[in-house]
Parts: sequence; structure tokens; C-alpha cells
Amino acid sequence: MALYIVSALALFKMVLLLILSKGNLPLVGKAIGLFFSTVTGKTATCETAPTPVKQDHHASFLWPLFLLQREARLMDFLLEDISGAPDELVGAGVREIHQKAKSFIREKMQITPIFSQEQGDPITVETGFNPSEVVLTGHFEGSPPFQGILCHHGWKVKADTIPAIPDWFNKAPLLAQAQIEIPQK
Repeated sequence: MALYIVSALALFKMVLLLILSKGNLPLVGKAIGLFFSTVTGKTATCETAPTPVKQDHHASFLWPLFLLQREARLMDFLLEDISGAPDELVGAGVREIHQKAKSFIREKMQITPIFSQEQGDPITVETGFNPSEVVLTGHFEGSPPFQGILCHHGWKVKADTIPAIPDWFNKAPLLAQAQIEIPQK
């Protein structure tokens, strides 16, 4: 029984090391070597430089944020501290960002509501509904049809003209390019 417990703990530690090292096996090997050198009392040395861990960017998620920053300065607004700003100033800023973001979305996407009913209206979820389009919450059992209240009508993208993610962005994603104006001489 003790052998099973020790084996399970060793396996757990290996999985934990793999997770913490983000799958970098040479780094795991060094950690194990350092562990055993500590247990045996021998001093460990690391002759090699650590292997750099590849950063995992999600360009497909960041690209729309980049575009909304470029068109509407959305990230600037969201990251700015507005806690001390007067409501009138915040309202004016929100109105401008809303107008630019809305314009960009309407220009680049053809979207329609999934349901035509208004929020708060009673609705029936029929058998064969698409679970990728509808999220059921609350208390339900069995199979559809379900009677409920529409909390949000959802949005379906019919078409889009969002530009493809360029190679330079996949290599080094960013949310906003630095902008420098060179004065005329």
C-alpha cells in the first residue's frame, strides 16, 4: 500500500513539474537533478543556460482587440484610470468610443440576433435547438421543449470582412502600436 502512495505522490509531482515548466522537459530534468542533489547532500551545478520558454500568444483573440484599439481606442479607454473623472467627461468619452466601435463592427460584420424576441420575453426552447447558439441556465430537467425567459437574444455572424491576421502579428502580437509624430522642419 505504501508503494502505491509513494508512486502516486511521485507521479503527482512529475505532473506538477510539467505544468509549472510549461512542458519544458530539460527544465524538469534540472529540477529533478537539483531535488536529488539536495536529498543526497551533494551540491548541484547548472552548467547550461536555462532553455527559454516559448510564449504562447493567442493572436486570434488579440487581433480583434488590436483592431478595436486602432479604430476606437478601446484599450486606451479600458486601461485608463477614470475613477476620479467627472461623469460628464466619462460619458462623452464613452459616447465617442461607442460610436467608433459600433461603426467598425457594422462595417466589418453582418450580424443578426439569434432570437427576434425582446429580453424578458417568454420563450420556448424547442427540441433540436443548437447548443452552440443557446446557453440554458436555471433549473431544467429532461429533454426540450423548455419554457424560459429570454435573458439575451444572442448575436450570430452572417458574414465578416475582418482582415486576416498578418504574419507580423502572429509572430509578435500587440494591442497598440506606439505612435510617433515627426515634426516638419
